[in-house]
Amino acid sequence: MELRQRVVKGVAWQSVEKVVTALLQFAVSMVLMNHLTPSDYGSWAILSIFLAILLPVVDSGFSQALIRKKEIKEGDYSSVFYVNVLIAIVLYLILWAATPFLSRFFEDELFAQIAPVLFLLFPINSLSIIQSTILSRQLEYRRLSVYTLVASVVSSVAAIVMALSGFGLWALVAQRMLSLAVKALLMWVMSDWKPELKFSLDSIKGMFRYGSRIMLSDLVSNIYYQISGLFIERGHGKAQLGFYDRGNKIKELPVSSSINAVMGVSFSSLSRLQSDEEHFHDSARKIYLLWGFVMWPVMMGLICVAGDMFRFLLPEVWMPTVPFIQILSLAGLLAPLSVISYNIVKIKSDGNMIFRIEVVKKAFATIVLFITIPISVKAIAWGQVVIFTSDMLVNALTAYRYSRRWTLWARTKDMLPYIFATGVMVGVLGVITLLTANWAAGWVLLVKVLAGVAVYCGVNALFRFEAWQEMMIILKGYVKKN
Repeated sequence: MELRQRVVKGVAWQSVEKVVTALLQFAVSMVLMNHLTPSDYGSWAILSIFLAILLPVVDSGFSQALIRKKEIKEGDYSSVFYVNVLIAIVLYLILWAATPFLSRFFEDELFAQIAPVLFLLFPINSLSIIQSTILSRQLEYRRLSVYTLVASVVSSVAAIVMALSGFGLWALVAQRMLSLAVKALLMWVMSDWKPELKFSLDSIKGMFRYGSRIMLSDLVSNIYYQISGLFIERGHGKAQLGFYDRGNKIKELPVSSSINAVMGVSFSSLSRLQSDEEHFHDSARKIYLLWGFVMWPVMMGLICVAGDMFRFLLPEVWMPTVPFIQILSLAGLLAPLSVISYNIVKIKSDGNMIFRIEVVKKAFATIVLFITIPISVKAIAWGQVVIFTSDMLVNALTAYRYSRRWTLWARTKDMLPYIFATGVMVGVLGVITLLTANWAAGWVLLVKVLAGVAVYCGVNALFRFEAWQEMMIILKGYVKKN
């Protein structure tokens, strides 16, 4: 199969998996938010910060170094596997020892109970990194998607049952742990690869230069994306952190899901084309178009229906979350250009440039945080939009150094048709808002969703925009095959 087709199908499979996973996470979130308070979610947000920052450290950039390598030598996989497991165990022991201190610092008794169990995610995650890396190198995204979907279904059902049974935050713990544990189990059972009793220090040294730079860049990036939560908790309380965190997490359901899908597919597939500039650019542009085609209507649609959705599904106490969803969703519009550009730099550079641009981006982010933190939580949210915008500009301009056809103006022109279609959709939803002012929230939500999908698809079909035609080809091919 032609690589371009495999890339497109890879994005399609990963997108389906991420959409289903996001819907399951949304369902779990709605159930739990009806049983937990904003302060409870503030406590969970603090725990999640540690996971988000430190989980990438377990991999230490070695998986991306393996994917990027043109040839894998004997012992490469096993050597990285043992390093991953060792790092995970050391991380867990450090955090376990620090738990009493952290519990006192955050004045949260639940932290001391939950953290030692939740931090087992580090060693659990380390067990399946290599299997996932091998499948990514082979562009076996269908298998990866199936494993993730099964794990998501099992963990989501367990979390909902536990929430309805009164287990509180432990339902969230079970969801996170089962999701990784079931996926790891499937990887071990279904994968042909098993670790051998081999370890090559030369192999680790050969990948360490690139991998360590990627890991440091990811670590710096994650710290800055998560640190605002700590400042909110310290300055504005757990309840405000709970509102902000839920708004951010609901925004991230489509954003992070799509980023995870596209980052994996684009990095592994484009790495194979790094020496063929024409095909490299065409494949990167195709992924960007398909992603933007989906992301623009989803994020703007979420902004338009967030209030109706919360009024219909949740108690009144959660309404302060809505403005955070609407503000932070604006940042999601920038994800396609930002992430694809970032991957171009990761593939084309030796890793040093990645670290340098992260330092520049985080220096600017520090200034924005110091300005917005004393003002209000909403100011912090707007600051995140400014930070995401600057990140996108830096990534895109740096990518141009390595791929001269990847210009900011060209990518903006690529996205104009879908911005236009989204604008028409938003206009129609605005009219519906005026006409349904006295309707029940559930009916308004249903009408807006159906109308939004119909209008956006209708505009794309009418003007036969490129990404729409590509999507139709993919769907027709899938229907014929099945």
